[in-house]
Amino acid sequence: MRSNIVVIVLLMVTMLFAVNVFAQSANGDTQGSGIEWDQLLLVIGYLGGIFILLPIVIYTNTNETITQPDNIDRSDTEYVAGLSEEERNQKAQEILDRIEEILTPVETDAGENFVTITKGSQAKFIKRGLDYINKKLIPTNEAVKERVEEFTEVYNNRSKRIFTGSKFVIFAAIAVGIIPFLSGSGFTTFIIIHALGIIFYVLASRTPEYTLEKRAKFIKGSFLSGILSGLFLGEGTKYYKRSGGGFWRRDWETEGMMAIIKIFLMLIVIIFLGFFASLLGIVNFFLNYSTSLFLPFKTLNKWYAINFE
Repeated sequence: MRSNIVVIVLLMVTMLFAVNVFAQSANGDTQGSGIEWDQLLLVIGYLGGIFILLPIVIYTNTNETITQPDNIDRSDTEYVAGLSEEERNQKAQEILDRIEEILTPVETDAGENFVTITKGSQAKFIKRGLDYINKKLIPTNEAVKERVEEFTEVYNNRSKRIFTGSKFVIFAAIAVGIIPFLSGSGFTTFIIIHALGIIFYVLASRTPEYTLEKRAKFIKGSFLSGILSGLFLGEGTKYYKRSGGGFWRRDWETEGMMAIIKIFLMLIVIIFLGFFASLLGIVNFFLNYSTSLFLPFKTLNKWYAINFE
């Protein structure tokens, strides 16, 4: 919850900064035209997406994997001070019991009962708990180690991220970035920032399995797919005309005009989505990371103290 508040505060500061910049620009304009909202949204998308959320997304993606005991140098492991082997096994068992309590119970059609991850707070708790066991406690009890492996498998299966964004948005964003380069502008700062915006959109559009499963129950189709299908609606429609009382003939002129209109609308959509890919990434960030993000200042010792001491 605190991590979400930090991100929201940072975005609010970014938005206020952007509004202030454009408000000053508007006040300095002799025509008094006011804030240019398209430019304001671009600033929010680039500043908020690239400079605030992109590092958080990268950090989260690189720290979502549970540390395996076999990959830990035992000689360099920071054991919990003053605990015997039996006490370490006991504390590991305590963490595992708490993990089982917070997970969601599920009953299969065959009547079997098990627990699983259905939300981000559970995924974060199990990740922190298993990391604490593997790094700080290193249990020796075989039953405890087996439960650690079971929960690790549950976490890996349920927290696996799948790209659910739009390939069309990526194509549009790449096109918008390439056009200035091909026009002779060269390798500019805008192209670098825009490329980072595309990377942010791709990473922010990766949805964990448990979220994807929940979302599939409520969302049958995406807003973007609705727009694109609308643009191509009637693509196979053929137009005919009849001169006087003669035969019906194919109206190539009308069909050509409709094709030009569709191409024009498609170009508008490409330009819009291409420029606002980073802003769309912010939307996807809150859909896919708002409850499961990791921040660097949340240490394992602090996590254990909050939840168990």
